[in-house]
Amino acid sequence: MGASGSKRESTSEREESGVSTTSEVVGEDMAPWSLLYSSHLPAWQYSSVLWGFEPRLDYTSNVKARLQPWCTGGRHFSLKYDSADDILERPYFLLSIREGCFRQTTHIRLPCAYQQRLIQDKEHTGGMNYLRAAQVVGYRGGIAIIQLNCNDQRMELVVVHMKTSSVLGIYKQKLTSRHYLCDAIISPDLTSFILKPNAMYVLNFSRGTDYKNVMKVVSCKGEHCPIIKNLFEGCAVRPFIAFDPRYRSRRLAIANYVRRGRDVVCIYDIEDEEVVVESETNTYQTTHNIVFSPDGTLLSSLVLGRSVKDGLFNFPRVLIYSSDALTVLHMIRTTYLAEVPTLCPAALFPIFSETGTHLAVAWGEQGTFYQQVAGVDVYQVPIQLSLQNMCRLELRKYFDGQDVERLPLPTKLKQYLRFQPSYG
Repeated sequence: MGASGSKRESTSEREESGVSTTSEVVGEDMAPWSLLYSSHLPAWQYSSVLWGFEPRLDYTSNVKARLQPWCTGGRHFSLKYDSADDILERPYFLLSIREGCFRQTTHIRLPCAYQQRLIQDKEHTGGMNYLRAAQVVGYRGGIAIIQLNCNDQRMELVVVHMKTSSVLGIYKQKLTSRHYLCDAIISPDLTSFILKPNAMYVLNFSRGTDYKNVMKVVSCKGEHCPIIKNLFEGCAVRPFIAFDPRYRSRRLAIANYVRRGRDVVCIYDIEDEEVVVESETNTYQTTHNIVFSPDGTLLSSLVLGRSVKDGLFNFPRVLIYSSDALTVLHMIRTTYLAEVPTLCPAALFPIFSETGTHLAVAWGEQGTFYQQVAGVDVYQVPIQLSLQNMCRLELRKYFDGQDVERLPLPTKLKQYLRFQPSYG
């Protein structure tokens, strides 16, 4: 651990060379957006929890492992299911969900017919372009959404409550062409999810095929998960979206929303079906990821640089917006990430800490063929200066989210301490 002076020296050296040699940390009494900590990726996987970040993220760059939607929040789930021989032993089809960092497995029971209906898993031969027969395509707050690709030209989205191993509902969709990967972004109140084609899969493996290019708002409630409404028909692939945690399932931040021929960020009201506010078009904003701070007041995105084909060459940047006016409050330049490979861990960043006081941004180093993610920088995020919020942050220094849940406090107060939104 270095002093403040050595930290500045290390940071300036890396800004010039693109490589950080050690993990460095300074005090948290720094100005807003100051660089607090820098670490190589292997060390970050263990030290992230000390800064209040989710410790269960999977930072692997293996293509097969990374080919899953970013909307699982960076958590990697593997699925196993019954063979034909297993079906003879029990009168149901068993689907098992396992997360690498846990030894606990969630078992889901489905009708036996699924054993015959699922497509053959051809990921090892490349026949299905790494598309699995069963895959987790969305996760939030203990709710997982599993995409099942069936050989009767159907795709089914199974909504699962992982803590109780129960199926909440199944959304079924008829296909007119071959299967493709989807994103399922679950709302903060866990009542619905946005279903859209996964941009990385469609652009790499499904060009020229017929897929549902539309965002569907689907209910998590009910046996058949009814569609609430359709949005952005014909232009649903490129946008990256995030729910505003302050508005239940009503408001979205949408990146790569096209306005006057340029990509912008906008806030969209689902119920009123209108754009509430949008960012200015004078900033290059082609986005690869977008995320709200826990209290919903800030919005951060990873902005891709213009490509060499355009005669320009910019490193990706991280833009931080005010979520109400979508004005750019701050910009962070990345180091040695001249490109963001579609299956690279850089797509997981930026990441807000659980209390929203820190922001993690990836930096890279020159690889054999392209720039690769090598480490993480942690920045100080400005906080709201209210007595209520200051007390919350002070308490959270000593109690994590699970500890708060065990405190002898009223439910609403525990929700506030855990940064769970209050909807009134």
